Parts: sequence; structure tokens; C-alpha cells
Amino acid sequence: MKAKIDIKQKIILALSFVAFLLIIPSCSVLLSKMYGVNQLDSFSEKDYKNFVSKIKIDGYNKIISNEVDFKKIINLGHTEKQKNDFGQPIQILYFEDNYLKSFHANCYAKGGITSIDWNTDMRFSSFLPNSAVNIDTLGIELMDYSNIYPEIHIKPNKRYTILIFWTLMLEKLSVSAINTVIENVNNFEKWEEIDIYIINTDKYFSQIK
Repeated sequence: MKAKIDIKQKIILALSFVAFLLIIPSCSVLLSKMYGVNQLDSFSEKDYKNFVSKIKIDGYNKIISNEVDFKKIINLGHTEKQKNDFGQPIQILYFEDNYLKSFHANCYAKGGITSIDWNTDMRFSSFLPNSAVNIDTLGIELMDYSNIYPEIHIKPNKRYTILIFWTLMLEKLSVSAINTVIENVNNFEKWEEIDIYIINTDKYFSQIK
């Protein structure tokens, strides 16, 4: 009898957990932090350097964002939903010249607790990848980002600019996002046409407890 009760309790707990996830907005930071989260107490230059040393991209650009600048990124959103999207821990943005053509965030990819499929709905099976959201509603240009991060330049000899926001809070998902971009560019032989910026946001997310 006790075993049956234990099983019943486990089922109730499991169903309650699923119900809890269903009522959380799919792009909430709370949900995002469940995906293999590492606790960040502060920015670690040692851990940062260890991570970027493993990135297998020639000639990419590195940026370390501070808290103030990432808040400016969030405030590029015109609605609460857009601000929520721009505040996600991991984002991939493809620009053609100055114009945003494809936007992706961790919360728009299907997956489990410790891994997600960035190629959900075959989005990365083309170049440019199919955007996870309707970019016409965002009204975002690359210049908006270069105004916040002066390191970002619109280069006349590069048709495409890719921004990847990442954090060691979600290290595994950050690795998978970067590898997804590498694979996408490799598959379509676009290296000569692109400029990539890898933007770390640990200083912001270490402040979220």
C-alpha cells in the first residue's frame, strides 16, 4: 500500500511540475535558468578566457558586455515581450548589411533540461536561417547595437554580421549556439562574407540571483 502511495505522490509531483512549466512564459529568464545553469557570483576572467580559447572560429570579434550596456540591449525592445526576448541569456542575430534578418533565442528552441535543438523547425537548414520570430515587428538595425558596443562595425566588405550573446551561466547551451552558427556558415560556405561578434553577458547575469 505504501509503495502505491509513493508512486501516486511521484505522479502528482511530476504533473504539478509540468503544469508549473506550462504556465511560465516560454521565454522567461526563470525557465531559461533551468537549462543546465551554472551559478555566477561574478565575472571570472579565467573562466571566460578558458571558454573563448576553445571557440574554433578564425578572426571572430570578442566583446565583454557590462550590466549597463546589456540593459540597453534589453530596452531596444518596444514591448515587454520584445524586451524579454532581448534579455535572454543566449541570442543569435543575423544581419544583412544594417538590417536584422534572423533572430533566435534559447527559449524559442525545443529541447530538454540540459540541451536544446537550435535547428527547431529546420530554421538553420538555410542561409540566412529562418527567424524564430517575426523580425518585421522588431524594427532593429545593426547600428542600434554598434551604438551600444562601439566595437561593432558595419564593414563594407562583409555582407553579413552575426552577433552571438552567450553566458557561462548556460555554458553547454552557449557552446551549442556557437557550434550551430559555425555549422550553418560552413554548410553554405559563407565565411568570406561574414563578420562574427561573440558577446559575453556574465557581468549582467551574475547579478541575477
